[in-house]
Amino acid sequence: MIIIQELHQFEEGLRPAQPSAAHDWTGEKWELNSARVAELEQQEAERLCSKVDAAADNARTQLAGDPLKAMEYAQAAADAQAYQDAGYPKKEVPLSVAAWGIKGRTARQAADQILGKADQLTDHLLTLRTLRLKAKTQIRTQAAKGKVELARSAADEAIAAIRELVSQQAG
Repeated sequence: MIIIQELHQFEEGLRPAQPSAAHDWTGEKWELNSARVAELEQQEAERLCSKVDAAADNARTQLAGDPLKAMEYAQAAADAQAYQDAGYPKKEVPLSVAAWGIKGRTARQAADQILGKADQLTDHLLTLRTLRLKAKTQIRTQAAKGKVELARSAADEAIAAIRELVSQQAG
């Protein structure tokens, strides 16, 4: 019986295939390089963190709209808060509040609705931030322990939770 092992051509001749990117050739055999393993696990953790960040960026855009729209909403919320703090003076309605005072809304109703929406958006953004930062901490912790599969699971769970947050807002 002849058994032929898969060999690959290298500068020095034929040798078995490299088992993984973390293995180094000693001249006689492939040996696992623990420093390279740690480096690859750290790279994988950063790749997973980037995936979570990308999902959060996408969710943020879906929740708040484009950056200029978000600035507009933030200004309207600040104006509505100042208007509320001043006791809803009828002769000093901010333009951003008056613009929402359509379809029979009073300036007070408009200000209260603007503030309600702003509070809701703030809550969603804080939830998103918490999910993102918690996931990145879990990913890095698990990868540092050499538990890359648990790091991947943490990333997948966070991305699913982020998508659920967006779908709840949309629904």
